Amino acid sequence: MIALVTLSNKSQYILSKIGIPLFEDAKNPSINDEINIYFFQKDNILTLHANSVDEYPEKEIKLLEAIIGAIRGPSKPASQGVVTASSQEPFDQNDFKESSDLKATLAFCELENLFDGLDLIVSPTLKEMLSNPDLKRELWSKLKPLKST
Repeated sequence: MIALVTLSNKSQYILSKIGIPLFEDAKNPSINDEINIYFFQKDNILTLHANSVDEYPEKEIKLLEAIIGAIRGPSKPASQGVVTASSQEPFDQNDFKESSDLKATLAFCELENLFDGLDLIVSPTLKEMLSNPDLKRELWSKLKPLKST
Protein backbone atom coordinates (compact mmCIF):
# COMPACT_ATOMS: atom_id res chain seq x y z
CA MET A 1 0.00 0.00 0.00
CA ILE A 2 1.41 3.38 -0.95
CA ALA A 3 0.15 6.57 0.58
CA LEU A 4 1.09 9.89 -0.90
CA VAL A 5 0.95 12.89 1.34
CA THR A 6 1.75 16.41 0.27
CA LEU A 7 3.57 18.38 2.94
CA SER A 8 4.22 22.06 2.98
CA ASN A 9 7.81 23.27 2.77
CA LYS A 10 7.62 24.31 6.41
CA SER A 11 6.47 20.83 7.47
CA GLN A 12 9.20 19.17 5.41
CA TYR A 13 11.79 21.46 6.99
CA ILE A 14 10.59 20.74 10.53
CA LEU A 15 10.54 16.98 9.94
CA SER A 16 14.06 17.03 8.50
CA LYS A 17 15.34 19.01 11.51
CA ILE A 18 13.97 16.50 14.00
CA GLY A 19 15.37 13.58 12.05
CA ILE A 20 12.27 12.10 10.45
CA PRO A 21 13.02 11.02 6.90
CA LEU A 22 10.50 11.88 4.22
CA PHE A 23 11.41 8.92 2.03
CA GLU A 24 12.70 5.45 2.77
CA ASP A 25 14.51 3.09 0.43
CA ALA A 26 12.09 0.21 -0.23
CA LYS A 27 14.95 -2.18 -1.08
CA ASN A 28 16.77 -1.54 2.23
CA PRO A 29 14.13 -0.71 4.79
CA SER A 30 15.51 0.51 8.07
CA ILE A 31 15.27 -2.00 10.88
CA ASN A 32 13.13 -0.19 13.36
CA ASP A 33 11.50 -3.13 15.07
CA GLU A 34 13.84 -3.14 18.06
CA ILE A 35 12.33 -3.69 21.45
CA ASN A 36 13.73 -3.11 24.93
CA ILE A 37 12.93 -5.71 27.55
CA TYR A 38 13.72 -4.98 31.16
CA PHE A 39 14.78 -7.87 33.33
CA PHE A 40 14.85 -8.43 37.06
CA GLN A 41 16.66 -11.50 38.33
CA LYS A 42 16.58 -12.62 41.93
CA ASP A 43 17.96 -15.91 43.14
CA ASN A 44 17.44 -18.22 40.14
CA ILE A 45 14.23 -16.58 38.91
CA LEU A 46 14.41 -14.29 35.88
CA THR A 47 11.50 -11.95 35.19
CA LEU A 48 10.98 -9.95 31.99
CA HIS A 49 9.04 -6.69 31.84
CA ALA A 50 8.00 -3.96 29.41
CA ASN A 51 9.13 -1.31 31.94
CA SER A 52 11.82 -1.11 34.58
CA VAL A 53 10.87 -2.67 37.91
CA ASP A 54 11.95 0.63 39.50
CA GLU A 55 8.92 2.29 37.85
CA TYR A 56 6.37 -0.10 39.40
CA PRO A 57 4.09 1.04 42.23
CA GLU A 58 4.69 -0.54 45.63
CA LYS A 59 1.78 -3.02 45.29
CA GLU A 60 3.18 -4.42 42.03
CA ILE A 61 6.68 -4.75 43.53
CA LYS A 62 5.25 -6.63 46.52
CA LEU A 63 3.38 -8.98 44.19
CA LEU A 64 6.53 -9.60 42.14
CA GLU A 65 8.52 -10.33 45.32
CA ALA A 66 5.79 -12.73 46.49
CA ILE A 67 5.81 -14.59 43.15
CA ILE A 68 9.61 -14.92 43.20
CA GLY A 69 9.56 -15.88 46.88
CA ALA A 70 7.09 -18.70 46.26
CA ILE A 71 9.37 -20.56 43.85
CA ARG A 72 12.87 -19.26 44.54
CA GLY A 73 15.88 -21.39 45.01
CA PRO A 74 19.27 -20.57 46.53
CA SER A 75 19.66 -16.98 47.71
CA LYS A 76 21.59 -14.74 45.33
CA PRO A 77 21.72 -10.97 44.99
CA ALA A 78 19.16 -9.33 42.72
CA SER A 79 20.22 -7.83 39.42
CA GLN A 80 18.36 -5.88 36.82
CA GLY A 81 18.92 -4.24 33.47
CA VAL A 82 17.67 -3.92 29.95
CA VAL A 83 18.36 -5.89 26.76
CA THR A 84 17.47 -4.94 23.20
CA ALA A 85 16.43 -7.29 20.43
CA SER A 86 14.65 -7.37 17.12
CA SER A 87 13.08 -10.04 14.96
CA GLN A 88 16.43 -10.32 13.14
CA GLU A 89 18.43 -10.67 16.39
CA PRO A 90 16.29 -12.27 19.10
CA PHE A 91 17.31 -12.47 22.75
CA ASP A 92 19.05 -15.55 23.98
CA GLN A 93 19.93 -16.99 27.37
CA ASN A 94 23.43 -15.47 27.28
CA ASP A 95 21.96 -11.95 27.46
CA PHE A 96 21.30 -12.45 31.17
CA LYS A 97 23.71 -12.79 34.09
CA GLU A 98 24.03 -16.21 35.67
CA SER A 99 21.39 -17.62 33.36
CA SER A 100 22.83 -21.12 33.31
CA ASP A 101 21.15 -22.10 36.58
CA LEU A 102 17.76 -20.50 36.03
CA LYS A 103 14.84 -22.29 37.63
CA ALA A 104 12.22 -20.23 35.80
CA THR A 105 11.81 -17.31 33.42
CA LEU A 106 8.59 -15.36 33.83
CA ALA A 107 7.46 -12.93 31.15
CA PHE A 108 5.15 -10.15 32.35
CA CYS A 109 4.94 -8.59 28.88
CA GLU A 110 4.32 -9.39 25.21
CA LEU A 111 7.45 -10.85 23.57
CA GLU A 112 6.39 -12.10 20.12
CA ASN A 113 9.05 -14.78 19.49
CA LEU A 114 11.98 -12.62 20.53
CA PHE A 115 13.66 -15.27 22.67
CA ASP A 116 15.85 -18.22 21.77
CA GLY A 117 16.78 -20.85 24.33
CA LEU A 118 14.58 -19.62 27.18
CA ASP A 119 11.68 -21.71 28.42
CA LEU A 120 9.24 -18.92 29.23
CA ILE A 121 6.25 -18.89 31.53
CA VAL A 122 4.02 -16.19 30.09
CA SER A 123 2.08 -14.28 32.69
CA PRO A 124 -0.41 -11.44 32.73
CA THR A 125 1.07 -8.13 33.85
CA LEU A 126 1.37 -7.45 37.56
CA LYS A 127 -1.21 -4.67 37.24
CA GLU A 128 -3.70 -7.06 35.59
CA MET A 129 -3.20 -9.64 38.34
CA LEU A 130 -3.80 -7.05 41.06
CA SER A 131 -7.09 -6.04 39.47
CA ASN A 132 -8.22 -9.62 38.70
CA PRO A 133 -7.21 -12.24 41.33
CA ASP A 134 -8.25 -15.11 39.03
CA LEU A 135 -5.19 -14.34 36.91
CA LYS A 136 -2.97 -15.02 39.95
CA ARG A 137 -4.50 -18.48 40.24
CA GLU A 138 -3.69 -19.21 36.59
CA LEU A 139 -0.07 -18.18 37.11
CA TRP A 140 0.17 -20.18 40.32
CA SER A 141 -0.99 -23.32 38.49
CA LYS A 142 1.97 -22.87 36.12
CA LEU A 143 4.42 -22.20 38.98
CA LYS A 144 3.27 -24.87 41.43
CA PRO A 145 5.36 -27.68 39.85
CA LEU A 146 8.48 -25.49 40.22
CA LYS A 147 8.02 -25.04 43.95
CA SER A 148 9.06 -28.59 44.79
CA THR A 149 12.16 -28.61 42.58
